[in-house]
Amino acid sequence: MTNIKTCFKCGRDDDSSLTKCPHCGGAMKTPTTMRVLGVVLLTIGASLAGGMTVLIIWITSMAANSGNSGTGSRFTGSQSDLQYIYGLLGLVLVFGLASMTTGLWQIVFGRRNRPLTWIMLGLGVALLIVGIAFKHLT
Repeated sequence: MTNIKTCFKCGRDDDSSLTKCPHCGGAMKTPTTMRVLGVVLLTIGASLAGGMTVLIIWITSMAANSGNSGTGSRFTGSQSDLQYIYGLLGLVLVFGLASMTTGLWQIVFGRRNRPLTWIMLGLGVALLIVGIAFKHLT
């Protein structure tokens, strides 16, 4: 049985022992390597999604109890601050879910999915823009 490698850059398949793609020069990856990378993506995505879910629940509880005396934590920001926080955490949560989806795809099929990769890139750029905007607002 031959071990078909796929170019990580252009997606072409080759059954030789090449390490570089003859078409574009990108790295050739075996399905096993792609599945390992998928496990890494799935783990990172699950950590992000889980962490953001916990933070959203904690902030919601803190904001709901901010008027009560005797609570350990309280939210002193405005409604727009709370909406911005939810938007940012929600965006990271969606990034984590997209990372999990991409990782699962790689685990099941042993290759990269270009549309999912572009979605991840777009979400990463959106996170960067929101982070820069937040820095300039504070």
